[in-house]
Amino acid sequence: MLQTERLILRELAQSDFDAVHDYASDPLVTRYMSFGPNTVDETRAFLTRSIESATAIPRRNYTFAAVERATGKLIGGCGLEQCDGTGQHYTFGYCFNRNWWRRGLGKEAAGALVQYGFERLHAHRLWAHVFVGNSASVRIMEGLAFRQEGLALQSLYLRNSWHDILTFARLRSEWLAAREAERN
Repeated sequence: MLQTERLILRELAQSDFDAVHDYASDPLVTRYMSFGPNTVDETRAFLTRSIESATAIPRRNYTFAAVERATGKLIGGCGLEQCDGTGQHYTFGYCFNRNWWRRGLGKEAAGALVQYGFERLHAHRLWAHVFVGNSASVRIMEGLAFRQEGLALQSLYLRNSWHDILTFARLRSEWLAAREAERN
C-alpha cells in the first residue's frame, strides 16, 4: 500500500467492481486510454488479471486502486508494468473518475508511482504514453520532470481510428540527481 497526502494506493479486490466499472465504462474518462469504454465483462476480466498479477512471481504488474483518504472511496486506478526482461524498465499510467478531475490527484498518484518505481522497484527508466490532445497528462508529465522523447503519428488503432501518441520518460539517475539537488 502506498499513501500520499490525499490518496491511498492499494491492491485491487473483486469488491471494487462497481467503482472501477463506473470510471472504466465512461466514454469521457476512457477517451485518452488504451482501453474502454469497458463492458461489464471487460471490467471483470481486468480485475481478475490485476488480482492474479499481484501474486505472480516474479511480479511484473503493479495495479492499484486509488482511494480518497478522506472518504475511503475508490476514485480511480493507477499502476506500473514491467516492459522488459531485466526488471528495470516500467511503463506507468493512471485513470480517475471524472468527478475527481482537476484536483491534482493524477499528479499525486503519478508522483507516488514514480517514487515507488525508482525507490522500491529500482527501475532504471520509467515511461508513459500520452494521447495527443490529453493536455492534462502532458502537464502531469512535465510537472514530474519527464522529458518528451517522441511523437508516434497514427501509431495506435483504437475505437475505429488511429491515434498519435507522445512518449515521456525519466531515468533513475535523473530522478536521483533532482532529489539530491532539492536537499542541497
